[in-house]
Amino acid sequence: MKHEIHDLVTIQHVLVKIFRLCCVAQLVALIYTDSYNHKMSDIRALIDAGLALHKVGQLSEASGFYKQARELEPENVEANHLSGLLAFQNGNAPEAARYFERAVAADPKSVKYLGNLGAAWLVSGRPEDALGVLEQAVEIDPDAVDVLNNLAAAYRDTGRLSDAATVANRAVSLRPDDAELQTNLAVALLGTEQADAALSAAQKAVDLAPKSPEAQNALGSAYLALRHREEAIRAFRVAVDVGPEFADATRNLALAYQEEKRLGDAAETYQKVTERWPEDAAGFAGLARTSRMMGRSDAAIDAYRKALSLSPGNRRYHSNLLFSLIGSDSQDGKSLLAEHRKWHEWYASPLKSPAPKNKIVIDQERRLKIGYVSADFRSHPVGRIVQPVIAAHDRSTVEVYCYSGTVKPDRITAETESACDHWRPVQNLSDNALCDLIGKDEIDILVDLSGHSARNRLTVFSRKPAPIQASWLGYMSTTGLTEIDYFVGDAIHTPEEFEEHFSENVLRLRRNLTCFSPPDDAPQVAALPAASTGHVTFGCFGNPGKINGACIDLWAGLLKSVEGSRLVLRYQGYEDQVVCQDFKNRFFKAGIDSSRIDFEGSTGYRQVLETYNRVDIALDTYPYSGTMTTMEALWMGVPVVTLAGNRTLARQAAAQLSAAGLDDLISSDAKSFVSIARSLTDDLDQLKKYRALLRSRLSNSPLCDAADLARALEEAYRSMWLNYLGKAV
Repeated sequence: MKHEIHDLVTIQHVLVKIFRLCCVAQLVALIYTDSYNHKMSDIRALIDAGLALHKVGQLSEASGFYKQARELEPENVEANHLSGLLAFQNGNAPEAARYFERAVAADPKSVKYLGNLGAAWLVSGRPEDALGVLEQAVEIDPDAVDVLNNLAAAYRDTGRLSDAATVANRAVSLRPDDAELQTNLAVALLGTEQADAALSAAQKAVDLAPKSPEAQNALGSAYLALRHREEAIRAFRVAVDVGPEFADATRNLALAYQEEKRLGDAAETYQKVTERWPEDAAGFAGLARTSRMMGRSDAAIDAYRKALSLSPGNRRYHSNLLFSLIGSDSQDGKSLLAEHRKWHEWYASPLKSPAPKNKIVIDQERRLKIGYVSADFRSHPVGRIVQPVIAAHDRSTVEVYCYSGTVKPDRITAETESACDHWRPVQNLSDNALCDLIGKDEIDILVDLSGHSARNRLTVFSRKPAPIQASWLGYMSTTGLTEIDYFVGDAIHTPEEFEEHFSENVLRLRRNLTCFSPPDDAPQVAALPAASTGHVTFGCFGNPGKINGACIDLWAGLLKSVEGSRLVLRYQGYEDQVVCQDFKNRFFKAGIDSSRIDFEGSTGYRQVLETYNRVDIALDTYPYSGTMTTMEALWMGVPVVTLAGNRTLARQAAAQLSAAGLDDLISSDAKSFVSIARSLTDDLDQLKKYRALLRSRLSNSPLCDAADLARALEEAYRSMWLNYLGKAV
């Protein structure tokens, strides 16, 4: 139902990388520019001797002299500062920070010492600490360009993206002809979605330093943000040519290929990254995402596991792994719960809940404040389902807050903002700031619409900013978080025997947990294709990432049993011949000649719907079942055959079909799946009846009644509230 998290770290975090390179350059330069008060003393002689060796690169010998100086006078500011510089050069930022701390203690007004301490803390992964001392340094000297440079990095690392851009711009104003500063500004602006301004800064950087891989990389990043993908590819290629050791450029080139749907090129380039830089976690994460887009689900899981092993604290990689696992045929509900509990243990358990912001009013009937949290209030399956529900909520019963992480707003975004009572753009808020906002809003029930998908805020839910928390719609599996009290399900998605698959309490609605808003410009349903073609055409317009080995075996068994039948696969990515050939090879191994399969790539929404007029029967993916694709097929008069599997995600289509009164299209195993589909191919009259009746059947079903879904949710929220009051009392 959702796309995994798109990993953008190589574009946005290159800012920090470049700033840190500047830190190193700055610190090394200080060795040559610092002036010292040459006193005739043993300490002075030791420092001078160490400095002379330091300048010519004899670091080990220099360290010995600095150590002797510190032994004679432990708090000597120069000995500690130089020891810090040396440790930084040796790649030991934490040790450098300890020496710089002593220098700052001896001279707390020194911009140089404060700036270098901030740089060391920044590289040590302590951006909050770095922020404090760098701000102190800027207060003392507002024109310290190198300190401003590092301060922008600290703001970026702490999620203060607007501040990062402001400070980077200040640095550029002081030194406009510095290519590195222009580069840093470009990437800072990208962090605040100012792509046009970022492009201008990046172009200036390239004009100043055309052979700078960082500048070319920033230029490519700006083009990519503006969706000028061919220009981005050209810039990244130049960056790779002039900076073959700059891994970010090669990784970003792969990302640009991925965005351009040149998935074969993307996979090949990511593979080069992992081979050349085998410790590069982001390279493996990129390879994983491309592999999933290509339908190589097992390879995606392996690559995500590798990325996580290289970066064990990266919760996004871990969420992406979980997102891939929920659709794997190697998993079941119990194993998925165990995998999700690991995420909770690693990232959620250590977090502390904020202090309560408001006193709960114990009133069973009062109007409840409901907060929906999502990055998908847009033209996305979640956004398209949620918007009419929010509009239909009974305002005498609930007051609706939307906490939106949407970064590319569209028509659905605007409609959702208009429909809710309170709209909160939170994409640039830190977890703590968002928790504070939720507390100030005095939310009663906070509802997660993302799970482990893109731009999720599960670490906010981990802090328990609302007394009641629930998961609905966006992730058809457990989150693994004990802080989320309820999973909102229904009788088909989550039968009683599935309750042991969840860390949350399963609360079933009295109806299906989704709804469908028929598109206004949908094409008319055409005549049955098989009546004129002389053969049956099966179709699936789901994400290739859902088509794993189990799914191919299921479909291949059906194709073998229906002579002359064909299969149409349509989705973005099928433009790529490598992807198509992969699937042809996999079907051939399953006994199906590739001549029986047609591949069609991405296109407009209306054109996708029109393609159903060439399909007789739609096939659901397994075990990652479809929701929106199921309802779209039914709207176009095409029956969908599904296999109801052993986990919630594998029962999405079954739930939609049941709600539409089409239980006869739901199978329980591979044999019955083939049997149901075969019975349809043998009865063209029945297929014609479906063609004529399915649109009205769907229209008159609960699936097209958003108001009823809103009432069912309100009933569920009231039940949660009453249960909470019972415990609270």
